Amino acid sequence: MRITSGGPAAQDGPGPDLSDPRFYGTGDPHPVWARLRAEDPVHRQCPVADKPAFWAVTRYADVSRVLARHGEFTAARGNILTTLGRTDIAGGKMLAVCDPPLHRRLKEPLVPHLSRPAVRAHEPALREFSRRLLSAGARQDTWDFAAEAAFYPVAVAGLLLGVPEAAWDRLKHFTYAAVAESDPDYAPAGSSRSQVLSRAHSEIFLHFATEVARPGRERADDLIGALLRAAPDDEPLSRQEVILNAYSLLIGATVTTSHAAAGGLLALLENPAEYARWRDSGDTPALVEEILRWTSPANHALRHTTGELRLGDTRLGAGEPVTAWLGSANRDESVFPEPFRFAVDRRPNRHIAFGVGAHRCIGAHVARLALTVLFEEIARNFERIELAGEPRHLHSTFIAGIKNLPVRTVLAPDGAALRDLPPLGKTPEDDL
Repeated sequence: MRITSGGPAAQDGPGPDLSDPRFYGTGDPHPVWARLRAEDPVHRQCPVADKPAFWAVTRYADVSRVLARHGEFTAARGNILTTLGRTDIAGGKMLAVCDPPLHRRLKEPLVPHLSRPAVRAHEPALREFSRRLLSAGARQDTWDFAAEAAFYPVAVAGLLLGVPEAAWDRLKHFTYAAVAESDPDYAPAGSSRSQVLSRAHSEIFLHFATEVARPGRERADDLIGALLRAAPDDEPLSRQEVILNAYSLLIGATVTTSHAAAGGLLALLENPAEYARWRDSGDTPALVEEILRWTSPANHALRHTTGELRLGDTRLGAGEPVTAWLGSANRDESVFPEPFRFAVDRRPNRHIAFGVGAHRCIGAHVARLALTVLFEEIARNFERIELAGEPRHLHSTFIAGIKNLPVRTVLAPDGAALRDLPPLGKTPEDDL
């Protein structure tokens, strides 16, 4: 998805199909969202072909309400547009697809492993992953940052879930296929969206089913071990719940980290004065918050109304699908001064890239630390970075992502040590 910088151009006439992944791969939704915020903040997307109608919510306050008030807007019927109009088998079993109090039952076992202190203990491993990612810049002057960064969240999730490195490459490919099933790089010629999704889900579920079945797996000090040991309300989680939530954690890591990293680096390269301001200040935590606002990598969340209600000036009926567009909310002019300016020292920065309420991303501490460490290592290891080609964007309604970001780099003196590190990942095999 292209990210407008400097303010959106005027957008007149009927808008595009907001459920079309190709629009986000080749277009720029920001002019559309800006018009909707101003003129039609609770917008009805009419049915297109065989896709049902839904409501699109674009203002910060409305998006926050939809995400926070689970009594009015339920996640149990599906949380992304690809589930619209069909039953989500994960409903009531996966953390992202259920409401409190059931949500607490699934979340409680994971919280100790994803707290700020617990995450901080993984910093040395995250720093090693970051340096291995950047080692591509020590082997060649021109390289694809986004392609290398695609392995970063799988490595991070692998660390937390106990996934061996030998499985990272295959899981990366199918994880991306699961969230970008219409992208030509992940959908084989002649395959339908449902076929791509079915294979991706089957491969990932099979991996975690095999992992969960290993003898003694419940003793491991990782997230899968925590789920297997958990007995909230004195009732153990089912194997299906464990597998579905391991899948959800893998998807969640992929949504945020790699695409925020690629989009953040692109924003710095397109705004050299801000790049210099960050390098001079060294305030990487503030940079990361602006990157999260700017990229809003989780593009939307789907909910269904639990009853009749009024949202703004619009009355919605019971059971109606509502999409909350986080990328639009994070450009709301009433909340963010100069929202189309990338500002590395933006304060306050009340972005909702991680969502709000009970469904606020459980891995927020991990994502923040992983991004902070990565950009610290970028500053330490490269004297200069510049664009070396046009970015290519992911065809996905769910992820605002960049799949290719060619860069040209010059190593700093400290960067010479990157030459001794193995790469973080490799290109998926052709026969996947």
